[in-house]
Amino acid sequence: MDTSDLPDASRRRAPMNVSGRDWGAIAVLLGLGTMYATSVPGWNFTWLMLVGVGWLLFGVGWLIVLGVVLVRRRRRAALRRNWMFWAVPPVVVVLVGSLVHVGAPVRMRFDLSRGSLDHFAKTVSEGTPPGKRNWIGLYPVEYLEGSRRAFGFMIEDTGFFGNYGFAWSPNGEPDIDAPGYYRHFDGPWYIWIDD
Repeated sequence: MDTSDLPDASRRRAPMNVSGRDWGAIAVLLGLGTMYATSVPGWNFTWLMLVGVGWLLFGVGWLIVLGVVLVRRRRRAALRRNWMFWAVPPVVVVLVGSLVHVGAPVRMRFDLSRGSLDHFAKTVSEGTPPGKRNWIGLYPVEYLEGSRRAFGFMIEDTGFFGNYGFAWSPNGEPDIDAPGYYRHFDGPWYIWIDD
């Protein structure tokens, strides 16, 4: 909210004196939270709910402040001065929405974890039992299933109506003695959906 035309005493007491830079920073933080929430197959439900509430509160507040600025007499000058306030949040929303739509967060997290995933798959295929794992790469593991020929793991707190994870099978669709179905993702890796 622009308070530059208020007297000094009023400017100090003005409620919600948040600059355009602050609104932009909050939008970027919510965008990063959204990217994290959508970086696993089936999306991280808890994070998605938290970020959704954050976006809702942010959007309502942003629209109210924008409306107040637009009804003031010097609205064009205020919008030019606070271009970060009115321009950055919509750009962040469009950019994050586009990245989520094309699956970039899932792909990026998978690529960052690929070395650990492939190493784990190699050790399992060489006969080392999967055992209990807490993490594989950047993925918190809920549970593991499989054998030397194929294995899969469910990622903690994913999905709304079912669980999601990854399965590894170098010889086609995984043959794991567990419910669910598989969608090819990359190389010997499949997304495992258990609903």
